[in-house]
Amino acid sequence: MRYQEHQRLDGISSPHEKWKEGMRLPSKQEKDRWFFRWQWNGIFPGEEDENAETDKGPGYYTSYVIGAQWFDDEKSLVVTPKAGCSKIDFLQLFSRCLQAGFELEAFSEIYGIDMEQPRIKAPELQSVLSPLIVVHFLSVVRVIVQGELKKDYIQREENLKKVKGHISVLRHERTNVLRKRPDKVFCRYQEYSVDIPENRLLKKALNFVRQLLQTFPHSESRSSLEHTLNQCLSAFAHVSDEIEIWELKHLKHQKLFRTYSEAIRLAQIILRRYDYSLTNIQSSEEDCPVFWLDMPLLYEHYILGLLREAYEDQILYQAKGSTGYPDFICLDPRLVIDTKYIPSLGSKSKISSDIIRQLSGYARDRKLFKDPITEPIPCLVIYPEEGAERNPFRDKPLRELLLEIEEEKSVWGFYRLAVPLPTLR
Repeated sequence: MRYQEHQRLDGISSPHEKWKEGMRLPSKQEKDRWFFRWQWNGIFPGEEDENAETDKGPGYYTSYVIGAQWFDDEKSLVVTPKAGCSKIDFLQLFSRCLQAGFELEAFSEIYGIDMEQPRIKAPELQSVLSPLIVVHFLSVVRVIVQGELKKDYIQREENLKKVKGHISVLRHERTNVLRKRPDKVFCRYQEYSVDIPENRLLKKALNFVRQLLQTFPHSESRSSLEHTLNQCLSAFAHVSDEIEIWELKHLKHQKLFRTYSEAIRLAQIILRRYDYSLTNIQSSEEDCPVFWLDMPLLYEHYILGLLREAYEDQILYQAKGSTGYPDFICLDPRLVIDTKYIPSLGSKSKISSDIIRQLSGYARDRKLFKDPITEPIPCLVIYPEEGAERNPFRDKPLRELLLEIEEEKSVWGFYRLAVPLPTLR
């Protein structure tokens, strides 16, 4: 079954015996995330009131999450963005997100991959999954190489001119005594080295990434990633990429090396994605593992990247207030900024009353704005639309930007701004 975001599933007039309310996806945040959900009218939160379309009737509706999941044992469900995967430049989108400067762990909350379930034929998602894993993996490894590679003692066996460690008697007799080589001693010793299984796994995955990047279209994002890859490979110059599949199962995740654990997890996904063979990278990628990608959260992090590029530390992300966590706030000038992955906000209709109530609460929160509030704090709603990629915040102070945006006629101090997702040229 092939659908786009926020579309009704055909031929289902009553709740499915297995799914009932819908397919809920995992989340560490205090939020509900659904791949599809039973709706009585097909209207999602934030689209009520003035923005609501006519009643679409009860049924299962896909949400704003794309990906591929099994609906039952034989039927798969593939969901793509409304704009079409072929138009969105996911490589640039993911790269911008990870340039925002927040913890890489937060990026893991945007998507999920299940390598244990059977793969699904989904050529529509070719341009999504590979860039997603590559950008995330390189970003994590870049953090690792900015410090020092992990070292440990490894067992070595070598034929030497003098004794080092312990003599391997059996190997020494076969290699040297029987062959009459009195100048050599076969030894077994330990060496404190970076050439450990964890690093060999990362090196092998980096070589896979090098081949993967060759399949991506030429762009500024690809060039930037190739530069990052070369930096990472230079740090692994003294590490081999030889590692057996059975060794991967014995790699342990250690709490003291959280970044390493994340890099190992991503490296294993990359290798399993292509069945541990570089030749499979050049073949068709029609079959993909079960996965999902939260588009509203991805768009939120994309906007964070644009804001950080323009205003750096002026923007606070997910600041804790008394009534919740606004997407962004600015203290000078005072401003509440919220992203809404709702394309219908681009119409001339009014902003949903639910959105107005939510942002108005943030604008009056004393925990967020501690100094006395002498005048109402303006609120800016950012939403996506099709169009040329741009950063409207670059080289433009927020005060000046608000003066250029028309204020909502029905609500004082509310503004809306369209920021398109990057698209392929």
